[in-house]
Amino acid sequence: MNETVQHSSERAAGAITTAAFTTMFVYSLVVSLPSILINDVVETFSLEGTDEGLMGALTSFGFMLSIFFVVMVQGRAKKTTVLVIALAAQAIAVFACGFSPVFLLFCTACVFVGFSGGFLDTFNNSVIVDVRESESTKYLGYLHGLFGVGSLLSPLIFMLILRNTDWRGVHYVLAVASALVMLFVFIITRKTGSTRNKAAAREHLFTKSDLLAYMKIKRNITLAMAGFFAMLTIASVMVWIVRYMTLRYDAAEIGALSITVYWICATVNRFLLAPIIKRAPVKFFVLGAFFSGISLLIGVVSGSSVVFCVCIGIFGLCSGHFIPVLVSESAVGYDGRTTFTTSVIMFLMSLARIAAPIMMAFLSTQISLTIGMMLPITTAIAAMICGLFAIKSRKIVLDV
Repeated sequence: MNETVQHSSERAAGAITTAAFTTMFVYSLVVSLPSILINDVVETFSLEGTDEGLMGALTSFGFMLSIFFVVMVQGRAKKTTVLVIALAAQAIAVFACGFSPVFLLFCTACVFVGFSGGFLDTFNNSVIVDVRESESTKYLGYLHGLFGVGSLLSPLIFMLILRNTDWRGVHYVLAVASALVMLFVFIITRKTGSTRNKAAAREHLFTKSDLLAYMKIKRNITLAMAGFFAMLTIASVMVWIVRYMTLRYDAAEIGALSITVYWICATVNRFLLAPIIKRAPVKFFVLGAFFSGISLLIGVVSGSSVVFCVCIGIFGLCSGHFIPVLVSESAVGYDGRTTFTTSVIMFLMSLARIAAPIMMAFLSTQISLTIGMMLPITTAIAAMICGLFAIKSRKIVLDV
């Protein structure tokens, strides 16, 4: 490769990386909408009972639904083009949420917010795997680190917006932000010669044989299961920690603080470990899963809300790299099919997000609070075991 071509390729990789990072930051703000604005939405539409949780549940449903369509797009459209279209769809869906005069229309718009988010999340991860190849774990760490930054900043950003408008105005601002990022991605990926980069090129068409061949390799299955258990661990803690702190310690504020502490520590993990973790990513995953389970166990048996809050921070430091590692490692040996491999991981993780609140509520109310909080401890150990099997089967995959 001569210097001119190499320079063009580097510029293309930088352009697409910048596009993915910018997209992920705005996406993180959109994902934060249900958790931060839920009370305003409930009051506006006079919701009661299970209707109060529909905003988040329908968004997650839309995300899971999108995964079935993502693999159908593989090989039929350029990835950068999909990002532009998904950003446009997100802008329209978020605007529709804010504009909706009736709750039925609002719910429908929430599904489409999640649907567009599924494409953004999957293709953001996929293009980073493509353009950064041997350094994909590091750059995926940075990518998800930005997601953590956005999650941390979203309450402050929303609060500033709410000083001059209501919850609908927050949606309008994020719709405009999504549209602006869409234009930015469209321009930056075309002015830097990104068409020479394979992330902008078409992948292989997805076929049933791809899925069958993928499932025949033991390492793929163990990594997929590791992703499911890892996300079940994280989601179980995130959706239930406030409720747990309230019922056991009458400390709802510390429960809310625990979520902030988690995101701070998980973001620190992603930025600091990103350059190091590529040396042995799955081993780092296994160690993180083990110490995640230990930290949560200490928090449960401590009998102190403050100690548990600290343990949640340790949990964040141990688990922040889970998603970057799994997305990167699942793509090993699948050049030209990274959309498919990313979709598999994302689909199982979305199932975990849906299952977590139901399982936590059932165990905690039907058995006991302590048993409920044992679920993420158990799934952390299960993720560790799956990771160990993936390490043992790595050589088999590379030899295929």
